[in-house]
Amino acid sequence: MKIQCDVCEAAEAEVVCCADEAALCGGCDLKVHAGNKLATKHQRLPLYPSAMPKCDVCQEALGWFFCLEDRAVLCRKCDIATHKGSCSQFSHQRLLLTGIRVGLGAKVTPLHMVDVSEAKGNKQHVSEWSRILESVPLPSQQTRQ
Repeated sequence: MKIQCDVCEAAEAEVVCCADEAALCGGCDLKVHAGNKLATKHQRLPLYPSAMPKCDVCQEALGWFFCLEDRAVLCRKCDIATHKGSCSQFSHQRLLLTGIRVGLGAKVTPLHMVDVSEAKGNKQHVSEWSRILESVPLPSQQTRQ
């Protein structure tokens, strides 16, 4: 599935800008983010699994989740360690880095993009999220490239 650039709406998107919540092709990314010094600091993630970013916490494992509140890419182990402790951290909005653009205001969310903050008090959603986390391989289970 190819994702269209949100700016030019013609080219295939190569990155997603976390701050702008936009998928951008290489040319539009350069135009948008080279234009001012503040925009150059925006975190941008590649849309292709072969270019998956490393975990911002351990710097070793591939990042599978993006926490909107912490603005951090996390591996499964670090995501659990960071967000399992308290209710305030459990309610952080986290997205799977799947290469698929997701809207934050969507009412219907596919199972693989369950928003943990909506799962509060809903055992069905919590069990679905737990099942998702269990399906993500730990760093020791991943093949080294």
